[in-house]
Amino acid sequence: MLSVLSASLFVALFAAFLAGCVSGLTGFGLALISVPLFLFVYDPTTVVALTAVLSVAINVAVVWDSWRDANKRLVLALLPPAFVGVAAGVAVLKVVDPLYIRLGVGVLVVLSTLLLLREVRLPGAGTWWGPVVAGSASGALSTSTGLAAPPIVILLASRGLPKHTFRSSSALFFLPMSLAGLVALVLWGLMDGGHATLALALVPVAFLGKLLGTALLTRISEKTFRRTSLGFTLLTGALGVATALWALI
Repeated sequence: MLSVLSASLFVALFAAFLAGCVSGLTGFGLALISVPLFLFVYDPTTVVALTAVLSVAINVAVVWDSWRDANKRLVLALLPPAFVGVAAGVAVLKVVDPLYIRLGVGVLVVLSTLLLLREVRLPGAGTWWGPVVAGSASGALSTSTGLAAPPIVILLASRGLPKHTFRSSSALFFLPMSLAGLVALVLWGLMDGGHATLALALVPVAFLGKLLGTALLTRISEKTFRRTSLGFTLLTGALGVATALWALI
């Protein structure tokens, strides 16, 4: 039993460190990295609780050290439609199979990301309604599929934001979204003392990963940062398609 617990804790610590590193570098991607690894050793409810706490902690840390770099006007334009989208995602989930939503969105994310990797700018990204579409899509996808990051990343990448602005703006957007999710878990009774204790034990390791990611940010070029961010987005879309097809087949 002790060896099983030790192995589970080792996996959890590794997941927290790696997720913190990715988030410290890009400002997003914590759930993409941590959830698959956490699911190897914990039940889904525990995974959701751990991810919620770590997301808040790391986003706070990234926002704290990059506040001046954030495009606050853009983030403020994204947040209201995102919160509307959260409610819309719940409504959609009641009438549409989430697997079909994940499949369709995954395909769109993959195609859009491939275009951005080829330096094709998506139409409408620089207009006033670009944040409305991206924000509402992110909010809706957060509650219907769990794929909240791709619309935001695609918008920021399509606008060609510098790496520091990209990272800080992404983290600043996801911080209130993460806080809202954590509050919801507490209110719904899905966060107990055991979850909180384990999550708090993982936070220092996630912070160490965040420090490494932040250090890497200063060493990589704008081009490498863009490819890395879009690479994680492409992976998110591809995993969405793969998991949806696997379940449907």
